[in-house]
Amino acid sequence: MKKAFISIAAGLAVIAAFVIFKNIFSCYLPAKNRGIQTVIRQGDLELLFLGSSTFRCNIDMPLVDEAYDGRDYDIAYAGNQPVATVPEYEELRAGGNSYGLMVFDLNPMLLSQAVKISDARVIWDLTFPSKLRLWKGMKDSEETDLSTFYEFFVTSGMDDLITYPITEPFYLTRYYKGAKTEETPASSREYLENESFDISKEKVNESQRAAVAALVRRCREDGQRFVFIETPHYYRLADDPKYRQLKSVFVKTLEDEGVDEYILAEDIEMDNRNSEFFEDMTHFSAAGRREYTRLLLEYLKDQSPSSSID
Repeated sequence: MKKAFISIAAGLAVIAAFVIFKNIFSCYLPAKNRGIQTVIRQGDLELLFLGSSTFRCNIDMPLVDEAYDGRDYDIAYAGNQPVATVPEYEELRAGGNSYGLMVFDLNPMLLSQAVKISDARVIWDLTFPSKLRLWKGMKDSEETDLSTFYEFFVTSGMDDLITYPITEPFYLTRYYKGAKTEETPASSREYLENESFDISKEKVNESQRAAVAALVRRCREDGQRFVFIETPHYYRLADDPKYRQLKSVFVKTLEDEGVDEYILAEDIEMDNRNSEFFEDMTHFSAAGRREYTRLLLEYLKDQSPSSSID
């Protein structure tokens, strides 16, 4: 009986040690091509993307590196919600570096998302004080419960921690290939034209909308130049009435905060009916990623630092 008790106690102690390590020290584990701490260690940057998978899959970083001499970075978590972007931004600014232009994700679909853990990597990459700020933001949304608390502080990211020595080299190969280990192929027109989706019941989540406004205000307080960018979606999604409604709310939120310049998909002359450019409704193929990034870089280079992208 005593041995069994000792074994159980030892097991619980090991689990507790992993939980504590994950919450306090996981963000400091070496990660050459991803993560907030990686960006902070790089020092001052001219261009920093901070968004969701639409940035991770739709921005071609080799082209960006070439245009900005490597003084750039792309932080992009799957489904990265505005509620999470605020503490991510705060932690980046607290790192003491200068970022010439921060590019945020104008993704209308993010406005309709329930406040939740969209990507365990978000929690992995934040320091413990930032984790607490993110948790407060989630809790204030009144969409969390005890199971969310347990997932946030205990289970989320634990698999990454346990498998870190094996998975980290694997992740390194994905930064320059749109989160894939190989170049992303295009889907057929038949697939894109027949892929089913229904967003008709989506509605604005006030917590997400308020977080967009809060992010604008923080940038203004810090004197941080910024711009929100909507990357193109396949026309069937982009033209959907509900998508357009969510987009109008996102834009109005920016304009209500005094932001009069942002980059919408239609501002970049890219053909969103060309199936060769898309993997699915939201994410580009390798060819689409390169074409869009080429056009976006031309657009950004034309913007003067004194413009209202600030």
